[in-house]
Amino acid sequence: MSFAVPLAWALLAIAIPIIALYVLKVRLRRVKVSTNLFWKQVYEEKPPRAWWQNLRHLLSLLAQLLILLMLVSAVADPFFHWQSKQARRIVVVLDTSSSMKATDEYPTRFESARAAVHQLFDGLRFRDEVAIVAAGSRPEVVLGMASHTPTLRRALDSVQASDNNGCLSDAILLGQRLIGQHPAGEILVFSDGCQTDIESSSQLSEASKTETTPTDETQSVRIQFFNFATAAGNVGITQFQTRRSLVDPIGYQILLSVQNHSNIAVQGRVELTLSGSPIDVLPLKLQPDELWIRTLEKTSLAGGPLEAKLVELTRLQPETTSGSSATTQPAAGNASGINALTTDDQAWAMVPPRQVQNVLTVTRGNLFLQKVFEANPLVNLTVTDVLPTAWPTDAIIVLHRQMPANVPAGRVLVIDPETDTNLWTIGDLIQNPIITEQDTQSPLMTHIRMDNVLIPDARRLTFPNSVQSLASTLDGDSILTIVPRTEGNCLVLGVNLERSDLAFRTAFPILVTNALAWFAGQSGEVERSWNAGQIASLSPDNFPTEATAFTLLSPNNRLSAVVGSQVGPLDEVGMWRIVTVDAEAQNKNTNQVDQSRPVIQWLPVNLSDSAESDLRPRRLDGDSAGGDSATKDMSASGRSSSWFSGWLSRPLWFYLAMMATFFVAAEWVLYQRRWIS
Repeated sequence: MSFAVPLAWALLAIAIPIIALYVLKVRLRRVKVSTNLFWKQVYEEKPPRAWWQNLRHLLSLLAQLLILLMLVSAVADPFFHWQSKQARRIVVVLDTSSSMKATDEYPTRFESARAAVHQLFDGLRFRDEVAIVAAGSRPEVVLGMASHTPTLRRALDSVQASDNNGCLSDAILLGQRLIGQHPAGEILVFSDGCQTDIESSSQLSEASKTETTPTDETQSVRIQFFNFATAAGNVGITQFQTRRSLVDPIGYQILLSVQNHSNIAVQGRVELTLSGSPIDVLPLKLQPDELWIRTLEKTSLAGGPLEAKLVELTRLQPETTSGSSATTQPAAGNASGINALTTDDQAWAMVPPRQVQNVLTVTRGNLFLQKVFEANPLVNLTVTDVLPTAWPTDAIIVLHRQMPANVPAGRVLVIDPETDTNLWTIGDLIQNPIITEQDTQSPLMTHIRMDNVLIPDARRLTFPNSVQSLASTLDGDSILTIVPRTEGNCLVLGVNLERSDLAFRTAFPILVTNALAWFAGQSGEVERSWNAGQIASLSPDNFPTEATAFTLLSPNNRLSAVVGSQVGPLDEVGMWRIVTVDAEAQNKNTNQVDQSRPVIQWLPVNLSDSAESDLRPRRLDGDSAGGDSATKDMSASGRSSSWFSGWLSRPLWFYLAMMATFFVAAEWVLYQRRWIS
């Protein structure tokens, strides 16, 4: 046996004053008395003893010295030689995914797992090394190999459960790299067993050996899983997206899905609010493992943050034999096994605002062209039949047939031009053109087909500069063309509306709606909601050029600077905001941001992960096969046998300290009962 702190044996010098207190006499104080008659009687009954006669109290002295020996031995930290030769290198992989916030374990699964890791630290032996890896959406080394227990505890307490999904396989492979070729390496995974990225524990062990061992001799690494979970039920929002309607200029569509991850039939409702105002309430009735999907059509000009929330989830009882309606039994989340996770009870999306645009139409008269703009609530239309002398700068200009020599600057839509301009030259007519090529990637051609449009003739246009053709004929003649310009893009449609049936087809109003959205920098595509843990890509068009700096605000008002076009990871569910920061606040480097500042861009972040919403633990294939991997149930029902085994795994100094405590208590009891003096 050896000792980690051999200098601690110097503390045995404390035995000298202990022995001295038992051996040395107490010098009596001289006092004058009137008679010594009574003192002679005392002297005869209890004559003075020699110093060596005090050793008859040897039992008490030996108890004190034994207690001192145990305490000093504990401070010296004894260990066996086999422990130093077999010092372990342990990697603790702690699952920080959102499912660890479930409340079926008290207070949460994550807190139960962290308490178990603290117990592991209590049982570390001499020269054991431990590393901590947080297994979130991206594995993170919280602390490298260390053996100082207080440092390990502080690092462990700094880890918090997140709203992200989990990736245990990458974290385990990272732990294998930290262990390297150590002969006593071990990976301990503290999770809830809900991850789907691990199909087999034995396969994972083999993959980790192949990943990190460059030689032919593979070093076996034991991987042990500790699962903190019960078969708790949960109902969560698994998808929530919005997009502006491609038909209704002020409409938008909502895609919502809710799934019941339990063996219990559930009912409740979904409440939808836009910018804090209720817009709809949807009833829910979900059978076990049922997926509920709805697509909703709504209208809003202003747009804003859209929120969906699950409320009043209750157990759905079967119908009675008399045919009456189903009754419900009130339940409170975790207690009923219905909804043990609240992270996925809410979801957010963004409905982009629509901009009302001024449109100046120059035409000699076309009813279809005029009505297609008048029917659009986002248009303030002005119609004239002559070319104005001064062109507006705040309006979209629509030129029908009549063309100026120089196309005005700004956003211009040209339909059936009759004369040459500085941007094109008119050629001969194209007889019965058939459109064979369309740019399906352009937002201008979304939900538009022009291959079946009847066009008796079209004007052949020749452009001196490079252009982008959106629709062209078999001969390569462009019918719908984008002319890029620094002073504003120009869209040219070379179709005669009176002779073609384009104006009678739905493609024409959709084309005009797409053009208005394109000129305004908007589209009818999906307004993306981000999954927790992702890196968000920003739209530079939304950022004002006069602002010098931007700040990203989390739902809990955590600040982070915006550098470049990507931000994240977005590790909280809710509405993230990007706001401007003035020069004064930037120079002061303050953490305070004026909450009244306008939001430049909203970033809705949701859990939206069915694997994380399903709280029922998965059993790994091959868990019963033995080998280098094992899984241990650490739920409330499975922790009864771990308490005693945890006490048996502690180092020797712990048992010495406990024995010293026991002897102190025993010596005190014996002294109080006058068995020793």
